[in-house]
Amino acid sequence: MNLLSGMEKFGFSMDGELDILADEKPKAGENAGAKTAAPVVKQEKDFVIDKKVRCPVCDKDFPIKAVLATKLKRLEPDFDLRPNYEHVDKIKYDFLSCPNCGFSALDTTFSKIDTARVKLIRADFCPSFKPQPNEPLPELYSYEYSVEKFKLALICTMKKKAKMSEKAYVCLKIAWLRRAQLKELEQDKDADPKVVEMVKKEYEGFYSQAYEGFMKAISSETPPYCGMASEAVDFMLANMSMYYKKYDAAMKLVARLIQSPSTSRKLKDKCVDLKDEITAKVAAEKAAAAENK
Repeated sequence: MNLLSGMEKFGFSMDGELDILADEKPKAGENAGAKTAAPVVKQEKDFVIDKKVRCPVCDKDFPIKAVLATKLKRLEPDFDLRPNYEHVDKIKYDFLSCPNCGFSALDTTFSKIDTARVKLIRADFCPSFKPQPNEPLPELYSYEYSVEKFKLALICTMKKKAKMSEKAYVCLKIAWLRRAQLKELEQDKDADPKVVEMVKKEYEGFYSQAYEGFMKAISSETPPYCGMASEAVDFMLANMSMYYKKYDAAMKLVARLIQSPSTSRKLKDKCVDLKDEITAKVAAEKAAAAENK
């Protein structure tokens, strides 16, 4: 019996027996094809979308590229808590920069600007800013493009008299971008040595500014520091102190975290490991110094 007889008047000729499960059943050869299908290789462009943002300084809309963070797979962070993700370096997209008036900032602080600071930007930044009318919005942000915009954001943070933590965080983002770029350049046999040297110098320069800025911020500001919890900043600074071989500063920060009741057990365990690493490095340097005498 054709259960769908009579549907011919609507243009549907439904011959044969009705089976609503037919579409759910695998077709011949379907499973075999699935086994041999090539895996889908995701790229940075698969996580980047177009958006529009309104500038709080000039009140004009402008287009941006944004990352679908919810779709990203988080990887192990760097020693100083630099976040890493599979397929895309999200930090390249962590800024907003208005092409009309030039106002630029971290994406987390861009719209959180009060009237007084808007006036400072309009008076001390906008008159000097030269728009780039022929600059197209790239499909994907390069390291050079993002660093350039972050530098504008740094100038804005200084012009609007932002907190030290915000200035330090912008410097840190630039340093992180330069460090990632440096890794890429070091793997490129055709990389221009002058470019490599410039990127390295900027990495070291901005990293130093970030370290000194955050050390100043934790002694003069109330947490959170530009949205970051005090525990995260202390742990980050302990690792940065290790980078600069400032072992006393690193040990003080680690001890403070271990003794604090607000520090999570997971972070305390990391602090214990870092403490052991500091102790080992100090001992190794003392032994090396003794041998050289």
